[in-house]
Amino acid sequence: MSGAGVVAGVRAGISAVLAGCLTAALTGCALWADSPGPDTPEREEPGPTLAAGPPPGGWQDVHSPTGLVYSVPPDWEVGDPFGAPAPGDTDLPQDPGSDWGSGYVTTANAIADRGYCAASGLSFRTLSGISTMLPGDARDQAESASRAMADSIDRRFTRNGADVPVPEARSIGVSGVPAWYVSLRGAVRPPRDSCTPPTIRFDTIAVSTRATDGSPASIVFVLMSDEDEPGVQPEEIIDAVVASLRYDNSV
Repeated sequence: MSGAGVVAGVRAGISAVLAGCLTAALTGCALWADSPGPDTPEREEPGPTLAAGPPPGGWQDVHSPTGLVYSVPPDWEVGDPFGAPAPGDTDLPQDPGSDWGSGYVTTANAIADRGYCAASGLSFRTLSGISTMLPGDARDQAESASRAMADSIDRRFTRNGADVPVPEARSIGVSGVPAWYVSLRGAVRPPRDSCTPPTIRFDTIAVSTRATDGSPASIVFVLMSDEDEPGVQPEEIIDAVVASLRYDNSV
């Protein structure tokens, strides 16, 4: 994945991917209440967890202000992928947030294999992050983000279109909280340039929550990754990163 291969850079590319699909961040949200009020809709039940066990030993935890955390291998970079200050530099925040389009910003960012493709200004094999709390039903958020990504792959990552089936979101649980998960793969025909992989993976997990007025809201984890060429992150590693999403119980 590259600045050119990811729609001329992640800032431009993901803006095109998610523009108009994920709305501005919502403040004043809270997790599902244990004792909903009389006007609170019935709570949905969480589905099965994706994780078969804890993250591998030695992995880094990537914390979000929302309370969600996920884990990545020790060689991945954690922080703003667009130029976070060096470790120990206190003049700027380490993770000021990455703009994925239309006011949609993730913190808790991680990036793998930055700069692997010399032909690009910003190349990477995998990029991930967690949004702030967003208004809207979690299933709708997961599905709309995935449809937008599929459309972007078809129009922008290829010379002659792409095959990008979008599966239905499936119900999962994240630390016992209801969530919806979509994992899609776009096979391009052919890649737009030398930095674009033959297959682009895009994962979305939208974790259900509610605003203080009881309306549906969600927190969205997103991950974009290269597949099907030498040097990509192994599929089992990406699966483990996605499955590691959870609430931080240490605070």
